[in-house]
Amino acid sequence: MVFLDDLQMDVSNNIERKRKMTAMEDNDRIISVSSEQQRYHIANVQQWLNDNDNQILPIVDLRSYEEFDRQQIDMTSYSNSSSSILPTIVNLPLQTLLSGERSCELPPRHVEFAILIPRQYTQQFLERSGDCDIHQLFFASMSKSTLQSRKPWLVRQILIDSDTLWKDASELGLVKSYSDRESTTSFQRLPRLWKPDPISTNILPILKEWTVNEDNNRIGLVLDLGSGAGRDVCYLAEELKQYQCTQKSTKNSIHVIGIDNHKGSAKRCIPLWKNRRVDDITYSLLLDLNKLHQVRSTLMDTTKLLSQPMQQQSEIICLYAIRFLNRKLVSYIANSTIHAETDSIESNSRAKSTIHTPPQPPILPIGTIFAMSHFCKPKDGAIWDFDHPKESSVLERSELKKLFENKGWQVLKDDIILDGDHGRTLVQFIAKKIA
Repeated sequence: MVFLDDLQMDVSNNIERKRKMTAMEDNDRIISVSSEQQRYHIANVQQWLNDNDNQILPIVDLRSYEEFDRQQIDMTSYSNSSSSILPTIVNLPLQTLLSGERSCELPPRHVEFAILIPRQYTQQFLERSGDCDIHQLFFASMSKSTLQSRKPWLVRQILIDSDTLWKDASELGLVKSYSDRESTTSFQRLPRLWKPDPISTNILPILKEWTVNEDNNRIGLVLDLGSGAGRDVCYLAEELKQYQCTQKSTKNSIHVIGIDNHKGSAKRCIPLWKNRRVDDITYSLLLDLNKLHQVRSTLMDTTKLLSQPMQQQSEIICLYAIRFLNRKLVSYIANSTIHAETDSIESNSRAKSTIHTPPQPPILPIGTIFAMSHFCKPKDGAIWDFDHPKESSVLERSELKKLFENKGWQVLKDDIILDGDHGRTLVQFIAKKIA
């Protein structure tokens, strides 16, 4: 009987071992198939550092804020890379991406990157690859909410939050915690995985110069016309805030206002600005930019642009539009004056009752900057050979220059670049009010 019992136990153990081996093989098959379809692989720290043609991939760390503060991968002391550009590592907790709160901070969909999976999601990721939240977020070719097709992100490496990961990273001197950070009260911009439109980087030096060279104790207002998700607003606010913190003294400050007619604009923008610590100098304004009377009223009374009254004097110093075309609005700005004409603001407001009566041109002070980045034809009269945007929404090559020159504006920039996605031509235009 003892012999039979031992035999039965051995048979049971063999069956259990085979079941576990089969389950492991199934998991390996799922990972293999998924990785072949999505072209990613699970990597350790050394593979992350060395397996991508000497270009270390940026990381989206999906762990919670608390886990990230406790220990994080830090590359400031890493010197073994053949590339002079070290990777960007950004903490975007999974739940903030699923809710949409920080989804606009993900890299563009044509950029390859890695993700660091929180420990509690590892088993779900490995066993339910097609159904788990992480796979739905990064690899699904169809939106679960809208059922519309979409382009998956290019996640090429998966790092798993584990003791082994942090042991390997620590041995390489790549681990940092919140307590290791330098104690400072100055503002430091956070790393970013997205890039602003080039026109934002072009107007930044002009805005920096204004903070130093103009009269004391004024607030300069920068208006993003058609601000969308608010990333260019965020970029300018971050760069200007850090610049002012690093300068021993700046005479003025700048606030950046995102203007949009989308009722959900504030809901999209404000969490981004708050997470990146510029919500004290950024504002979201709901305004129909097709209604020029409302536009004039807003431009003429800058208190409407700020959510709370300021003691300093404020004035508009820059207006810009990025991939937002409203020809009527642009023409209205181009025809601006530097002083009131025949009608006062009050008499002009009475003209609102006649919707076909155009408002007086806006008053913009000398030195005001207008900038625009938008799709344009490579030369006047050329064919627009792309499906999006429609040709009617594309500028002629010299359209902006002809609109602004000889109207009291000096054209500072009128260049053509290519977008990073489809090779479409974009005009980069900057003009300065001089009369």
